[in-house]
Amino acid sequence: MSDGAAKTGAAKRGRLAQRRKAVGLTQEQLAGQLGVERTTVVRWERGETQPLPWLRPRLARALAVSADRIEELLAAGSAPASPPDRAAAVPRQLPAAVADFTGRAAELQALTRVLDQAGNGPPGTVVISAISGRAGVGKTALALHWAHQAAGRFADGQLYVNLPGFDSPGTPVAPEAAIRGFLDALGVPAGHIPPTPQAQAGLYRSLLADKRMLIVADNARDDQQVRPLLPASPGSLVLVTSRNPLAGLAAADGARLLTLDVLSHAEAVHMLTIRLGDARAAAEPGPVDEIARLCACLPLALAVAAARAAARPRVPLAALAAELRDFADRRFRLGIHPGPDIPVPAASLAGISQPDARLPLRELASADLIAEHVPGRSSFHDLLRAYAAEQAHHASGHAEVAAAIGRVLDHYLHTAAGSWRP
Repeated sequence: MSDGAAKTGAAKRGRLAQRRKAVGLTQEQLAGQLGVERTTVVRWERGETQPLPWLRPRLARALAVSADRIEELLAAGSAPASPPDRAAAVPRQLPAAVADFTGRAAELQALTRVLDQAGNGPPGTVVISAISGRAGVGKTALALHWAHQAAGRFADGQLYVNLPGFDSPGTPVAPEAAIRGFLDALGVPAGHIPPTPQAQAGLYRSLLADKRMLIVADNARDDQQVRPLLPASPGSLVLVTSRNPLAGLAAADGARLLTLDVLSHAEAVHMLTIRLGDARAAAEPGPVDEIARLCACLPLALAVAAARAAARPRVPLAALAAELRDFADRRFRLGIHPGPDIPVPAASLAGISQPDARLPLRELASADLIAEHVPGRSSFHDLLRAYAAEQAHHASGHAEVAAAIGRVLDHYLHTAAGSWRP
């Protein structure tokens, strides 16, 4: 170990002792307040051992610090029996970026400006860029594309967690679970991870205190899910994606908010052209233009349409555009169904009979727009559901949407009345 590294280690191990001295306590006095031997306090201050969990609140009160602060002091004083492997302690967790990423030049420049300006803030400031926008607008694609471009500016690595706040309603990933995963990624041996979530959060912040780390928190539900993941490190940047604006992060934590809209029509056409191939797109420019319009320039819808076309290379794009026109009304109306999935009889949303509903449901399933997870019951991917519901309100108007909801509620009322037995 170099002289500099030895001095740094000694300084960290001395933080608990410095706090004890700051409140005017000797080792004997502190030991007396806690009911332990002086040698026990000595071992804590050297980082050789740590107090048992039930002693930590008493230690925090004796040193006049918060529970979180005492965990940071203890984490700084802890020295693993053997240091973790350096390669394991430099995480590279970013998932693969989208291969055919298109557009978003202004947004990419805005994110880079946030990073460029990060060094101008006061010590301890965390710069956050929270990317929000409607379902399927490409938040994750943008975040990962930019993160891979910027990864070289974060020498200590990149952490990634999919929280997920919306994919499974009611069961988002808890912040403490995300932090536990980060500690694993940072190479902390299981035997050295504190037992309580508060202590784990303190250790996480301590490990990142002097590092330059990029942290991507994907698909967050709200501010409370993200805030515990923020390190107290001026060299780190946290990139958050969410369907919600997360204004609380801007108000309390200095977040830069970036809200995404759909692609421009030209960007949507370009995305289709890349995925369909120049020759096929050039042969039918009109249908490509129409497909972009029918998809409302939404990246998710464009990706589904392009995948549909790629799976049928001999089918003219004009025919696919016609199918998409036909699918649009059915898909959008089904999107406003209030339940988690859609039984065949609930196709009364579209104002058609049960037998007539089976064919369009099969067609939507063959186009990978819905999935029949059990016989007779189909469901959207949650992003497609949100998009379909949004487009239903936009394309059909309030009166028609209300009438469709009324039809499906009448169906359920009639079904319940028919099955009731006094």
